[in-house]
Amino acid sequence: MTIDYTKLPRTIVNVDTQVVTGRFEAWRNTIGHGAVNSLPLPEKVIQGTSKLRPRLMRVFLQEYFNIYPNHGIFNWDKLDAYMDSFARTGTKLLATINFKPLVLFPEINQDIWRPNNVEEYQKLIYQLVRRYSVERPIVTHWEHANEGDIGWWGGCPFRFGSIEESFEFYQMLIKPILEAFPQAKVGGPCPASAKEVPGFVELCARHDTQLDFVTYHGYTSDLESYRSVSKELSAVLDKFPGQRPELMMDEWNQVFPPLFSGGEAGDLPLYAPEAYDFLSVEEMAMQGRRAATAAKIMLTMLETPLDWSFYFLLWDNCMFNEEFSTFYTPNWAQAVMYQHWNEKPHRFGLFSESGKLRPQYFVYLMFSRMGEEKLQCASPLPDLTIFAAREGGRVSTMIVNYDPAESQDRIVKVHFSHLKPGPRRLKAYRIDDAQRWSDETLELLPVDERLVDVLPDFEYQFYSPADSVLLVTLEE
Repeated sequence: MTIDYTKLPRTIVNVDTQVVTGRFEAWRNTIGHGAVNSLPLPEKVIQGTSKLRPRLMRVFLQEYFNIYPNHGIFNWDKLDAYMDSFARTGTKLLATINFKPLVLFPEINQDIWRPNNVEEYQKLIYQLVRRYSVERPIVTHWEHANEGDIGWWGGCPFRFGSIEESFEFYQMLIKPILEAFPQAKVGGPCPASAKEVPGFVELCARHDTQLDFVTYHGYTSDLESYRSVSKELSAVLDKFPGQRPELMMDEWNQVFPPLFSGGEAGDLPLYAPEAYDFLSVEEMAMQGRRAATAAKIMLTMLETPLDWSFYFLLWDNCMFNEEFSTFYTPNWAQAVMYQHWNEKPHRFGLFSESGKLRPQYFVYLMFSRMGEEKLQCASPLPDLTIFAAREGGRVSTMIVNYDPAESQDRIVKVHFSHLKPGPRRLKAYRIDDAQRWSDETLELLPVDERLVDVLPDFEYQFYSPADSVLLVTLEE
């Protein structure tokens, strides 16, 4: 269908290229991966991740790596290959510990979190940390077991009956971690519900327990929940004695249809089997709205007290039933992991299971190249979010056209002020349904490119379709 651009609404947004409003540390918006299988990252995913220049990523260390097959016996083969693939991206790792060897947990039961031999389990953790923080300096941050408030629902083997049990497990973990690697950063509790965090922090404070970072998760498209929950938790951390722990949302993503039944923003969703009988086709994962929603959430998080955010996840995976057989019952493995990842996959990844690029990947690529100085900018419309940064002689402007209910096609005029006069190379890139990128180079293809000669004030018009992310660069 031909678009009549003359009939589209027009909006002016403003960028002051000389008013710096703060630092932009794009690397604090990072990525997590894991909890599905033991496969190392494929070459294309390693290459693409390296282009994003991550400084810290989060991984699951899960029982399917089978690092402790019997008493006193260690097998690092699978985990070495996995960890080395991440090291090749240039990142350091935050690792959540979810090991539950059968020799220490002979009954498959998510509610059994205490091993039958605590000392032996701690020796296992000690050797784990020695291998990946000392002998192979990959992991700098070690984290509590994942989503212990919901256990198997969260893809991991532990479910704690109370905050006190969660805290006891944390104390059991960090003792060998700090013995093996005293420089380690340790933290948690990484629950599915942020309501679990304040009590855990209070116990750490009361018992003078080391807590370098505090983590929680959220899967929502409600922008206000990103603001309110992080502010509430930040206020809790302000009262922590001594060094204030960093606040990390180390799993986040938008809501994918259908919504989980029940619950409000920040609440633990009420899971029901029928909630997973949803539509999931590959074409949905390639829509521009996925990227626009992610970009809108990331720009919202920049306004919050979060120190780090970790998008879940890097690469979509296949769940192998045999790998889960030692720590999941067959019924639960099928009801949760099999459905989530094999039958009706969420398609969360920046890369598909087969290695195809997803639109959200390019949001992270845009962020990584925008520069370190935030610039003053303004948009008159809430559904047209603008962010600008500069580095050297380049000014970069991101425009996200997204409305939670229904976005609208627009013509956007970007007005730049206080430019240094002279020739500039203008380029515009857009993430939308058209999928304008090269799978070979892992780069976006420009939608507009030209030489312009600018005065202190310069403006230029762009087509901004509904549910799109536009990046405009002006470079001397």
